Amino acid sequence: MPAIDLPFVVASDAHLTPSFPAVAADLARLVARHSGHEIILGGDMFSLSSDPPGRDPAESVAMTLKAEPRLPAALRAHLLAGGKLVFIAGNHDANIVSPGVRRAMLGVLELDDSAPLAIEPWFLRRGDVHVEHGHAYDPDNAPAHPLGLWGYRSEPLGISLTRRFLAKRNAFAFAHAHETTPVEGLKRAFREFGPTTPILVGQYFASAAGICLEAAFQGRFRREHERGEQALRDFAERSGVDETVLRQLIAQRPAPTHSSFQRTFMRLYFDRVLATVGIPAGLFARLLISSNAAAALSLACAAYLYRSVRGGVNRYSNLPVQRLYEGAELVRAVTGATAVIFGHTHCEDETDGYVNSASFAYTSRPARPYLRVGEDGRIERKFLERA
Repeated sequence: MPAIDLPFVVASDAHLTPSFPAVAADLARLVARHSGHEIILGGDMFSLSSDPPGRDPAESVAMTLKAEPRLPAALRAHLLAGGKLVFIAGNHDANIVSPGVRRAMLGVLELDDSAPLAIEPWFLRRGDVHVEHGHAYDPDNAPAHPLGLWGYRSEPLGISLTRRFLAKRNAFAFAHAHETTPVEGLKRAFREFGPTTPILVGQYFASAAGICLEAAFQGRFRREHERGEQALRDFAERSGVDETVLRQLIAQRPAPTHSSFQRTFMRLYFDRVLATVGIPAGLFARLLISSNAAAALSLACAAYLYRSVRGGVNRYSNLPVQRLYEGAELVRAVTGATAVIFGHTHCEDETDGYVNSASFAYTSRPARPYLRVGEDGRIERKFLERA
């Protein structure tokens, strides 16, 4: 394995917001304790997916950094001491690659453009170690093109639900609504929201139906693909991975859910929703107009629902975790990396050639997880005690 210029640490999925400064304060301590290391923040450091569609991501990032002064102070000190700092875009903060965000960060840090602060849209290579957020291999959160910044109408399924429903309705109890069943989701909603649940459920299905209908229009990805293709050559030179290899990696990754109406429809359990509605509707029609066809419809819906649930109440259980294991294997096979570091799933996963950094913020442990990679390429899981 080629030597790595600097030891580096990887922390990801902090999901920083001005409302929760404790995570930012702990991240500042992590940076301060690793002088002489490159600091790689591996995606979803900011919660830009909760912003309204028209909000400038540079404004949001600057506000988040200013909310806990110890974090920009630590980042500034690290950079002034000659340390490197790299942000990798995740699915929840993909817009950090937008024009103006880096300039806004440097403004908060009171540094000029020469500071060694970089923002990468896809992945980094350090020696034979590949560092990436990982959402490109999770169909529900994968972009149409890893280098093509998406727009409001072309963002992945998980991000669309976050922006259009969860954030607008402050309904984060539904944060993984597309990963559960309608019945379980309904039970959770009644426990959380009580009498207002029917209104909230109606708003959820209105948002989900809109997302599903948009999936039928593939032309919405045109600009995203164009931007991605235009960026491919420069990214190949910057990353040190040949352009033909990058194209192979893009072609072999799982197809994004939102690129197909059928996949989106099934992913949101609309087949079970329609079957559930069809049972009483058919029975009511049978009683009202004595229609045999209505009775047959009700029976067909019941049979479909039974067969579907029998095959697995949650047919997408643990899918992102499995997809990232497969994604790591793909990256190693296609690019020749000996080790792959992902985040995204918030899980402390590990197998030969793959380590997940887990979430710096969302962990059941009393300490915050991160990874340290030495000059020899050895990857160690570390923990920072909470303040």
